[in-house]
Amino acid sequence: MRPAGAGDDGGGKTGYHRRNARRRGSTMVRTDTIDADRVHGFVAHADYPSGGALVLPTITGVDQPMQAIARQLAEAGLTALVWNPFHGDTSNPTDFPGLMARANKLNDDLVDTHLSACIDHMLGALRLRSVAVLGFCLGGRYSLLLAAHDQRLAACVAFYPSVRVPMKPNETRDAIVLATQISCPVHIVQAGADEVIVFPTFLKLREVLEKRLVATMTQLHPGAVHSFMRPDLQSSPANVAATRLSWPPVLAFLQDSLRAAG
Repeated sequence: MRPAGAGDDGGGKTGYHRRNARRRGSTMVRTDTIDADRVHGFVAHADYPSGGALVLPTITGVDQPMQAIARQLAEAGLTALVWNPFHGDTSNPTDFPGLMARANKLNDDLVDTHLSACIDHMLGALRLRSVAVLGFCLGGRYSLLLAAHDQRLAACVAFYPSVRVPMKPNETRDAIVLATQISCPVHIVQAGADEVIVFPTFLKLREVLEKRLVATMTQLHPGAVHSFMRPDLQSSPANVAATRLSWPPVLAFLQDSLRAAG
């Protein structure tokens, strides 16, 4: 019998490599890197998962902070798959202009192809009973688009989603308009001093979400900036407070939503 959470990619091959186990406190978290068809990323396995979270990262991709979040989710009983939006891109930028240029090559059709394939994999090969999506920045916007597109999701969390008005040239789907189609509970985390999703845009998104017949939860952290959870932004007391206070209710929201759906 395969261990809980193990599986193949539907094509007879595991698609997994670089298996590791790292001890955090008294918990050993098993991790894999997956490269299978349209599913690419980092997986942190919960020993006895009550569900799973598809983690959609910032413009920095599958970096150490995103892997740390995946491990925290696994410790909390949720198997986490961190999607790699830049699979096959060999540019490896290190400065902000380069990171933005790489991100601007992405398109919204990835929702229909790669992101839905990740959900297929988690519900199928990983044998998870229910799946939620959790996105940050770039990934926060994608989490809203995916929740509008894929009705299988049990919950949607968007940390400071990069919803701009007007949209960027590579963006073809209006996250605010499509938010009306999200059928699962949504939790939005907004930075009060966010310069990407500015406050009027956040208010419009919240207004649209609150007209639905399912739960909408929002957090507002005054003085915190976009991507306030980044380690290099922790010199600001507002960012430190937002980082400390925002995560516990999000984790509880994910656990409760996945448990109810499963």
